[in-house]
Amino acid sequence: MISITVKGLAKFMTASPAQQRKIVRDFKYPKLDESAAQQKYYREVRTIITAYHKADRQPGWLLQKAALLETLATQERKSRGRIRLNHNARAVRSYHEHFRKRKFEVLDRNSLHFDSGNVRTKVTPDLHVIENDAEKIIKLEFATTEPSVDVVRIISQVMYEAANCNGAALPSGSVLYCDVPRGAAHKGARARTRMLGNIRAACETIENIWEAI
Repeated sequence: MISITVKGLAKFMTASPAQQRKIVRDFKYPKLDESAAQQKYYREVRTIITAYHKADRQPGWLLQKAALLETLATQERKSRGRIRLNHNARAVRSYHEHFRKRKFEVLDRNSLHFDSGNVRTKVTPDLHVIENDAEKIIKLEFATTEPSVDVVRIISQVMYEAANCNGAALPSGSVLYCDVPRGAAHKGARARTRMLGNIRAACETIENIWEAI
């Protein structure tokens, strides 16, 4: 099957036709070093947030970790490495500001997927938790640029469909896309929504472009 990421699908669906061809080409012929770097860019903050909830740490622990990342950034010789570590520190501070009071029981994190035609969209939640006796899957956004309303809706819907196609059977309110810098927890998915039809149509277009390039 054609394999893409949920963010890649959202990028495709909000792009121009010319940009869409490039996006599909990049998925078909990935540059392995570039792809791996993108996936690992925010690895520190994801590890810190998981550890914070798993060990039920005090909120000040997050600030200590952010300060440590900033210290490591000053010791990093490469400019790209300094920038990446400072972005991770910023993201930890944002999580402390907006989400430190949430209490999660952390569960094992499993990869999910949503299939449409010959296209498989991969969804890996950053957190799989119990909150107030409710099971939830959470995707964390750390970018400084605010995601558009369409991107939020696409990612939320695919997460919801992936969870329910893989046996989780979660209500839409248990699928969260958290925009950490802005402190927003989006619950945009609904069953049998028009967005699902748009997603399936986009997957069909991806399949057609894939075969043509």
